[in-house]
Amino acid sequence: MSALHESITRKRNTLKRLTMLCGGILALLPMGYAAASPASYPSRPIRLIVPFPPGGAPDVVARLIGDDMSRTLGQPIIIEYKPGASANIGMNYVARAKPDGYTILLASASLAINKRLIENTPFDPVKDFTPISLLTMVPSVMVVPRSVPADSVKSFIQYAHQNPGKLNYGSSGVGTTQHLAGVLFNKVTDSRIVHVPYKGQNALIPELVAGRVQVSFNNISAVLPFVKSKDLKILAIALPKRWDRFPDVPTFSEAGLPGFEISSWLALFAPKDLPQPIVQKIYLAAKHAMDKPEIRNKISAAGNYPVVSTPAYLKKFLGDEISSWSKVIDSLHAQ
Repeated sequence: MSALHESITRKRNTLKRLTMLCGGILALLPMGYAAASPASYPSRPIRLIVPFPPGGAPDVVARLIGDDMSRTLGQPIIIEYKPGASANIGMNYVARAKPDGYTILLASASLAINKRLIENTPFDPVKDFTPISLLTMVPSVMVVPRSVPADSVKSFIQYAHQNPGKLNYGSSGVGTTQHLAGVLFNKVTDSRIVHVPYKGQNALIPELVAGRVQVSFNNISAVLPFVKSKDLKILAIALPKRWDRFPDVPTFSEAGLPGFEISSWLALFAPKDLPQPIVQKIYLAAKHAMDKPEIRNKISAAGNYPVVSTPAYLKKFLGDEISSWSKVIDSLHAQ
């Protein structure tokens, strides 16, 4: 009996210690939860993933809003460049990140394009991301080096027809708006201009300026310095009406290609299931930055239209973009 009593006593003491330990753990859980709750966000640096190399519109916008948002949120925003696979590497990185607000994405139209265009894209643009805010529209322009003997869209089409298969159009990667614009241009003008994809704008622009690439349907922000230096010529711009900054540049409709208004955009997204209070904090910080005239002016000077939006608007906008680009890709058999 004594041995049995001793065994029972030991078991009771063990259970008592386990109960006390579990109670202590449970008592700590609310504190741990509070440390990671939306109310305390952010409590450490935030990473802003840019799925493109440094340079160009994404870099400019990321730096401008990142600096201001960090002051509003009270934590550093660290820009990380994760280019490659037509932006899929960086976008997939964010899609697989924890939905805690410490990893966010500066996305472009590639988010709406790649799932339809690139086989085995590892994420869904709608299901795997939380929309935060549309930031800018990035008008595209048809731009050629000064060595090209064409000063209008019409004369360039004639030049292309005289040199079938001998001219190149450059893009910053397969599946970008620049790539699809070139495919569409070939189709509607019955031209045979060869696509040459590069690893980002920093690789493309020098080739374009040197004349080794004869045309690019590029973001105006990327080519603007070289237009100002007269190394490149803008033949048309993808806007509904002429831009007062370039009053002599016709729209594509005026140049004889109505409906050719392919442009890109930049927007903030986070991984799916990000708590709405954190979404709201990031959105308000972005809006605070984009509402500042000095930031808007700098973004405009770089060739971007500031168009900050709510998360709800961005959700609808992304759906519309996916639908529009899917039709373009299907009609061009570009998959």
